[in-house]
Amino acid sequence: MKKKITLKSILTNLDAIITGTTLTICVILVNANVIMRYFFNNPIHWSEEVVTSLFVWTVFIGSSYAYRKHSHLGVDILVNLMPKKMKSVVKAVMSVVEFLVLVMLTVVSSQYVYHLIFSRSGKIKIMMTDLLRVPKWWTGIAVPIGFGLSAIYSVYFMVKAVRAYLRNKKEGGVKA
Repeated sequence: MKKKITLKSILTNLDAIITGTTLTICVILVNANVIMRYFFNNPIHWSEEVVTSLFVWTVFIGSSYAYRKHSHLGVDILVNLMPKKMKSVVKAVMSVVEFLVLVMLTVVSSQYVYHLIFSRSGKIKIMMTDLLRVPKWWTGIAVPIGFGLSAIYSVYFMVKAVRAYLRNKKEGGVKA
């Protein structure tokens, strides 16, 4: 049975849609540029700038999507060898550390984007790309958005884990 596309399903999967779209456009542009360069000796000069920007969006929004889906690689050999109680404590501590790192990365990348728009004196001085003269913050804004989304997902996962812990404790047994 085919799933119905709704506004809610689009918004729920917006990170996946953005990632898929930007990656598809990157692949098409790179291939078109290769064909134009080698077969017609007439490269698409602006394609590198566009592909670089789209790739930044693909990586950082895709990273938040992977985080939401728990698809990032992890090395949990030591954690899996621990007793259940210690394992749950280590996982809780790591969740807090993940959240703090994601918040720090969001703040630092937001400062970077700020400096793409404003000079050191605070005056507006929007930095532009070399060829297309597009504001560089259009590319840079993907970084704090990606880290920010991951931080939000991190809070969601922590709340979900605490609720599960409290529910299991209330039912009489703690499950890891």
